[in-house]
Amino acid sequence: MIMMLTFLSLCSIATAFASNSNRDPMRITTPRKHLSKLGVASISQDITQDIEQDILSPPAKLPQFCDFCADRAPGMALSVALAHISLSMGKTAMGAHVSPLLWATIFGMAYGNLLHKPEAKKSLAAGIKFSKGRLLRLGIILYGFKITLQQIAGIGMAGLLTDIFMVVSTLGLGMILGTKWLKLDEATSTLIGCGAAICGCSAVLAAQPVVGGESHEVSAAVGTVVVGGTISMFLYPFIYKVIPFLANSPKLMGIYTGATIHEIAGVVAAGNTMGGDVAFTAVVTKLARVLLLAPVLTTLSWMKNRKCLMEAEADGIPPSKCDLVLPWFAFAFVGVSALNSFITFPSALVKFASKTSAFSLICAMAALGVDSDFKAIRSLGSKPLLLAAALWAWLAIGGLGVTRLFIGI
Repeated sequence: MIMMLTFLSLCSIATAFASNSNRDPMRITTPRKHLSKLGVASISQDITQDIEQDILSPPAKLPQFCDFCADRAPGMALSVALAHISLSMGKTAMGAHVSPLLWATIFGMAYGNLLHKPEAKKSLAAGIKFSKGRLLRLGIILYGFKITLQQIAGIGMAGLLTDIFMVVSTLGLGMILGTKWLKLDEATSTLIGCGAAICGCSAVLAAQPVVGGESHEVSAAVGTVVVGGTISMFLYPFIYKVIPFLANSPKLMGIYTGATIHEIAGVVAAGNTMGGDVAFTAVVTKLARVLLLAPVLTTLSWMKNRKCLMEAEADGIPPSKCDLVLPWFAFAFVGVSALNSFITFPSALVKFASKTSAFSLICAMAALGVDSDFKAIRSLGSKPLLLAAALWAWLAIGGLGVTRLFIGI
């Protein structure tokens, strides 16, 4: 069933972008000029090409569509196959406690680094690029079906303030410690910070096109984030039992859990272990944290563009070289959440969208794994793990103090 649903969704995406490979580069300049008049100095080529394609290009011919599909079929088939293997691994006794996204990364990296023939990787390139780009965005957008504004309002001002403070402080701490203390590049530090601050692997994947991280940096960030989230998933039920003020306040424990555990799956697992009251508050708090993805990505894009413009001015480089990468998929994610809040969709549709979202993200992670290089990951050394450990300590220890401060306990 998942295979059939995913195939249908992939066909719809393929149809939408079927004429990508036959664009006329000269025609891209027209929408770019109009967009610049709206106050956007520069916009990502990806979005501009989509606008140019949808508005200016003639309908794609059948041969073009067939060529489009044929070019991407091998890489997409590999991504889908690895995603199914990862899901199957997640259902085993050994793999049940590890996110399918991590399994997809591991299997993708193992497969990708065994392909030594350049022609083999070349045949997969178009499909891998499609999977880690378009399927990633599809997964993030459909993730909005899991969230409603009514759920967010249910945790109250204390939960919202805790979420906002922890997201901003964790991301800021990650960027500062990563670049200033550990001397990591900005992209790796930001990816690890986003994963710890917002929603684990999904946030890392969503931030990748905005911060411009390489595939090996994404793989390293996902690995470190999963380690921290897994530790918290097992630790929190233990401290709930042994610390009196936590055991006496399910609301406090729920907000603390939702605001500090990396993955939503980890929040669900830990919350259910501690009881229904804790689980409900924890999941809603986590969903509110996920909803901060859009403003965070927009801010990161603005910061990157501003830095590029300042460097361009100092070096005498034309400012047109600095693209403002608008995270349109993040806005679409918020839009879907808003629609889900005011329109009662059929449960079958919501279930379909949720499954397609999860499967698309796993496919994207598998594709990023295939595109990753073991040597490049090893070159990062232990610094990503050290940064992730520091952020985990802040979430676990600092997050408890922040939660108590806002709740007033």
